[in-house]
Amino acid sequence: MIKLDIGRVPDGHSHYDIEADASELGLCLEDGHLESPVSLSLDVDRRGGDVFIRGMVGARAVLGCSRCLKEYSLELETSLELWCIVGGESDGADEEDRENVVRVSAGAMFVDLADPVRSELLVLLPLKPLCDEGCKGLCPGCGIDLNVSSCSCGSDDHDNRWDALKKIK
Repeated sequence: MIKLDIGRVPDGHSHYDIEADASELGLCLEDGHLESPVSLSLDVDRRGGDVFIRGMVGARAVLGCSRCLKEYSLELETSLELWCIVGGESDGADEEDRENVVRVSAGAMFVDLADPVRSELLVLLPLKPLCDEGCKGLCPGCGIDLNVSSCSCGSDDHDNRWDALKKIK
């Protein structure tokens, strides 16, 4: 849980820097993990029952390359915008017209930022992680890392199932 103490946020503008443990996001990556800390730099504007949060989120993901299987680090940085409505009524525009709206009960002291932060970071993660665009991967015959050295196993990448198509004119 990454909390912002909205009970102590004064009316007007304020700035908060928050560092949280990556495990607080509950983010499970298939072939990697987030390194701690996850950093948030937030500008918070409070106007009556509305709290507007804008800022940057930064984290480092350690991923496994889908071609050569080596671990590599990927810096993640994204913006975060959140509109918290404290209590029942809003002082702002129609909330249906806005994304990232969170309703918080009038007695609540904290707003949990874990869900919006998790969502923003997930969008940045690659579907097919690559340590480098030019990664050659592993030899399908002997398994040697082709980025480090070439192999002499004689593995033929030719697929004979397609030979009949070459005869068609």
